[in-house]
Amino acid sequence: MIIKKIREGYIDVPIISVEDNIQRGIYIMVVNGKIRKVGIFGEGVNSNSKKRFAGYRNSGKYLKPGNGSYKTMKVLNENLKVGDEIEVRFQKAPENKVIDGIIYSANLYIMEKLLKNKYKKSLWLT
Repeated sequence: MIIKKIREGYIDVPIISVEDNIQRGIYIMVVNGKIRKVGIFGEGVNSNSKKRFAGYRNSGKYLKPGNGSYKTMKVLNENLKVGDEIEVRFQKAPENKVIDGIIYSANLYIMEKLLKNKYKKSLWLT
C-alpha cells in the first residue's frame, strides 16, 4: 500500500480492500528505503489492518488530536515533503495452533519490539 502527502496537513491513506484485509499482523512504513515506523494490528476485539488504517486515514485528512493515529500522521506530515510517498508493508501473523487443547499464538508485541530494536536508528516513531 502507498500513502502519500498531498499537501501540508493532508496525508492520503487509501482504504484497504476486503480482499487485502489481514486479521492480525505487523506493518512497517518505509520512506525512501528507510523503515520509519513499526506497528501491530489485530490485538483488539474488532481490530484488523483495515480498521487500523481507517484510523490513519481519518487522522491524515484532518490532523487534529483525538487518538493514537494522530501522532503518526503528525510526525509524517512534519517529516515529509508534498508528493512524498510512504510504502506500507504488511506481514500476516502465523495462525494460532492448538496443542493438547491449549491455544498458542504469535506474540505481536514481542515481534514489534524486536523490529523496533533492529531499526531504532531510522525510526521516526517508536
